[in-house]
Order: sequence, then structure tokens, then C-alpha cells
Amino acid sequence: MYIEMAERLAREHHTRNPIEIAKNMDIEVIYLPFDEMYGMACSLGKYRLTGVNSGLEEPVQRLVMAHELGHFVLHPEGNFFFVLNQTMFYSKLEYQANMFAIGLCIGEEVARYDFVKEIASGKIEKIAEIL
Repeated sequence: MYIEMAERLAREHHTRNPIEIAKNMDIEVIYLPFDEMYGMACSLGKYRLTGVNSGLEEPVQRLVMAHELGHFVLHPEGNFFFVLNQTMFYSKLEYQANMFAIGLCIGEEVARYDFVKEIASGKIEKIAEIL
């Protein structure tokens, strides 16, 4: 389901670039020097904002942005902070956003492999390794 939604979004926007898609969806993207967060997604009424850690390498920033975009698509009612360096276990919502991000960044065919589902349960560094 999450992968299919990512595929649909990529087709609608004619790109897999989550930053372009976010801008097309009127989601503001800012880069901040977070200490422990990778990213965040925040909704205030109709205003939507994502913050991405400016200290991350560009491929990881793209993946974090895809993850945050996943929250806007899959969980539009919430606000999320993507804190990863202190835990190996994630909630169901974080796993769903990870699967969405993988589907958006690498495509449906690869995202369906079992090893990818295992990676989606772990740290972002593991996900970034397959990009």
C-alpha cells in the first residue's frame, strides 16, 4: 500500500525527487543544523513545513525528505520528528514512512524485496546504503 502510494505520487509529479514533489505540493522545505534529528514534518492548518538536517549528506537528505513526505501523504493529521540516532526500533508510523520513502526513491520493484522491509525497520543509514 505505501509503496503503491509512492509510485502514484512519482507518476503524478513526473519525478522521484522528494524535494521537487514537496514543493509541488506546497510543502516548504528548510535545512537546519539539527543535533539529534534527521528531519521533521509539521502541519499548522494548511501550512506544511519540513525540516531536514543540513549536516547530512545529500542522498540521506533526499531519503529523509521522502520519509517526511510519506508522513504528509500517509498520516496527514500528525506532526513528526525523525529522531534516529538513539533507537533501533520504530513505531508503525515510522516504518510506514520508511517504506514510502524507499518506494519513492528506488521504485516499486526493488522495494518489494524482503530485505528492504527489514531495512525499513532499522536505521536510516541502512536504507541509504541501498540507494
